[in-house]
Amino acid sequence: MNILFRTDASIEIGTGHVMRCLTLAHALRKKGANITFVCRSLQGHLAEVIREQQFDLIMLPAPKKNVLIPITTLHSDWLGVPWHVDSAETSRAIQDMNKEISLLIIDHYAIDINWEMEVKKDVKKMMVIDDLADRLHHCDILLDQNLYPHYKDRYANLVPKSCKQFLGPKYVLLRDEFYSFHPNNKNYDGSVKKIFVFFGGTDPTNETKKVIHAFKQLNLHDIELDIVIGNTNIHKNEIESICKKHDFCSFHCQVNHIAELMYNADLAIGAGGTSAWERCFLGLPAIVITVAENQERVAETLDQLGAIQYLGPKESVKESDIVSALNEMLNNPSSLIQMSQKASMLLEGNIDNRQNLLLEILT
Repeated sequence: MNILFRTDASIEIGTGHVMRCLTLAHALRKKGANITFVCRSLQGHLAEVIREQQFDLIMLPAPKKNVLIPITTLHSDWLGVPWHVDSAETSRAIQDMNKEISLLIIDHYAIDINWEMEVKKDVKKMMVIDDLADRLHHCDILLDQNLYPHYKDRYANLVPKSCKQFLGPKYVLLRDEFYSFHPNNKNYDGSVKKIFVFFGGTDPTNETKKVIHAFKQLNLHDIELDIVIGNTNIHKNEIESICKKHDFCSFHCQVNHIAELMYNADLAIGAGGTSAWERCFLGLPAIVITVAENQERVAETLDQLGAIQYLGPKESVKESDIVSALNEMLNNPSSLIQMSQKASMLLEGNIDNRQNLLLEILT
């Protein structure tokens, strides 16, 4: 079975879309599927990461400067080219492969029904991974792993009636490494000795630095910070330099043992997105600062459920807000225990439901 992924990473898009596609790609390859990625050469692409994980990759050409991009979705410019150019280049890439594509999986906010209708003729089935529910799709399978009020009804008028929908956190795509750890195996007592800090692969506004500066103000000598960044982080050298100056900071760049770092932590500070669900699965209490608009409603919902403490979007969160949140949480172990329990409950049954999703994809 030949499966194609169309997704992108860039400084603007971030790395999350490619990373969750890689998670799904690994699971499908284990079940015998042949996987190929199609990505555009945008600034901050993850071609090297994809190839390192031994997946075939077709790179579409880098966008030309000053290209006029018609606005058909709220994120049309993320493609770097007009949608019809991207669909034509993707179709050409598929045809050049000279093999039947059983399934095309799309994870891209800039792609909608217009693009999908153009490429549909080149593949047997089409799947969309989405978070926004803000545009029409022509697909056979839809996955949205987020938790919103009335999340089961979000795509009622956006996909064909025949489309099989997999909605909610019980279908969250987690890397296999996470299933090696389980919160039930950890005797969590609410005390904090280690804090895990991660704001995604790019962190363009350097929320990581903001957190380190806030933590320094507390003058705590018995708590360590695990600082994790991606290789495409434009502040990489600055963050590494800051960490070297402070004994309480351990610096990690583009690591493949994030689950272990999370499991060994007692508290996290980070963004929304896939990382939020990874923390929930491990029952890791978290202070959350959203770094993209699409993360905000999910963060608000998780906060209302008591699974995180949400401080707000990055633009409105100051160092003093982080200091206050840390002070409150570090002095209230019972609230951390409750947060841990509420977070892990949200992903109960994830393993079985993930298998059901894989079976549907491979059918």
